[in-house]
Parts: sequence; C-alpha cells; structure tokens
Amino acid sequence: MIQVDREKCVGCGGCVDLCPRTAIRFVKDRAFIDVDLCLECKTCVQVCPMKAPDEL
Repeated sequence: MIQVDREKCVGCGGCVDLCPRTAIRFVKDRAFIDVDLCLECKTCVQVCPMKAPDEL
C-alpha cells in the first residue's frame, strides 16, 4: 500500500496530474491517496521531488 507522508508533501500536484487512476486528490492542500482506487503503479513515488509517497 502506498501512502503520502503529509509532512513531506508540498502540494505541487505532480502526482495528482500523473496518476492513471485519479486515486490521488488534495485534502487540506496536501496529496491523499485513495487506497481503493490505487493500482500501486508507483508513478507517484517516481515523480515526487519530495519523496512524499511511500510504500508501507
């Protein structure tokens, strides 16, 4: 399962724009991954400059 470390997230939106399943949205100006929609493709992990999304 991939989750976003909200302390690392700066709200740039790169992961939101590139998620193939639109599983990522903003909640209080930070990325949030809907685990029910996430395919665990790791696109968000690869594109995040802050390394906020990570596998648990």
